Amino acid sequence: MGQLFSTDGIIYRFLNKTGNIILATILWLAGCIPVVTIGASTAAFYYVMVKSVRKDVGYVHSEFWRGYKMNFKKGVAATVLLLALGTVLGLEMRMVLENNVEVSRIWYSLSGLLILLMVLVTLYLFPVMSRFDMKLSKLCTLAFVISIRYWYITAALIAGLAVVVLAQLYLLPLPLILLTPGLWCYASSFLVERAMKPYMPKSQTPEGEEQPENWYD
Repeated sequence: MGQLFSTDGIIYRFLNKTGNIILATILWLAGCIPVVTIGASTAAFYYVMVKSVRKDVGYVHSEFWRGYKMNFKKGVAATVLLLALGTVLGLEMRMVLENNVEVSRIWYSLSGLLILLMVLVTLYLFPVMSRFDMKLSKLCTLAFVISIRYWYITAALIAGLAVVVLAQLYLLPLPLILLTPGLWCYASSFLVERAMKPYMPKSQTPEGEEQPENWYD
């Protein structure tokens, strides 16, 4: 019984993991307050969730702010770009619906394609940003390629995210907002890591085999 409650016991590890997830979620929410920093905060959120919560490397608060600073400029640029594109598409859709404006199928197709592209890129952009040191344009390209190559993971992520958001809005009590995003980020990281693994830099083992580098060391 003593081992059950020791620092190596299941209960301690569960409570410690849960506490770290809540702390990471609080830091993410705080980092999103200026709005334009949502991207930088989300990249740091994913970074700390894999590195500190899953891999137990470093401390959640220090690793979060480290990831936040590393991705600040690109995160802000990505957020502004996505917000601008989303605003333009939203206003156009609203204008069409409110004024019963007749538009061509080409407009509908183009708008639908842009929305789909935006969703696919956004889904992977910030995890990719947390892992790879590239220009924003290349990060967007890589995020899109991953979303198409691993379409089944993409579909699972979209469905899962929709369920989590709807559950938090209509079923779960509001205080769980301090836990729900972290649980989703933690769970979804297993799928996202699998999709990003083939693009990670390789290192050779003593046996001469190639394997992805442990970026979190």
